Amino acid sequence: MKSLTVICCSVLRREIVEILNQDYPYAESIFLSSMLHMRPEMLRKAIDDVLPAGPDRPCLLVYGDCHPHIRETCRPPHCARTNARNCGELLLGRDLYRAFRNEKAFLFLPEWTRRWREVFQKELGFRDRSLAREFMQENQSRLVYLDTGLIPAPEKTLAEIAEYFSMSVDIVSISLDRLRETVLAAVKTLEARAAHES
Repeated sequence: MKSLTVICCSVLRREIVEILNQDYPYAESIFLSSMLHMRPEMLRKAIDDVLPAGPDRPCLLVYGDCHPHIRETCRPPHCARTNARNCGELLLGRDLYRAFRNEKAFLFLPEWTRRWREVFQKELGFRDRSLAREFMQENQSRLVYLDTGLIPAPEKTLAEIAEYFSMSVDIVSISLDRLRETVLAAVKTLEARAAHES
């Protein structure tokens, strides 16, 4: 393909920019606020507003099942989506993500770690520390920071998170291999559709 528009949640901005710079330097990237994840209908509208209009501009959505109608969004032949439930699975792959989910690990990605107070206190309403601790300790077995290696692990911020929830935060180093593989597979889907349409 000579052109490609990539629409992605800002929670994976650094990671996707790294992949696009190496594999698809011609791609145009559009990043939408990760806070839209909290308001699925607003996310749906935001994606619809930036989708390219026609088949001359293939489009890749780097999203999981982030709003109820996202599969319909990807129906046009010039649009495809990465095959994963959410950003955790995009980064980890299906098997490792399931392993973390089965052990009830809460995953912190770099962007949401930086914005953790906004996410938990403003968006999720956990302003009362005792209620936040009770909720997390009852529903999660551990807290895990996924270190993609693109920025230093924010140890001071992770210490604040650990203190707020009274739970330790484990740092797990991961590569971008799974995310790159998923992006590559979706681009191949677009190429196959383009070849079929021509």
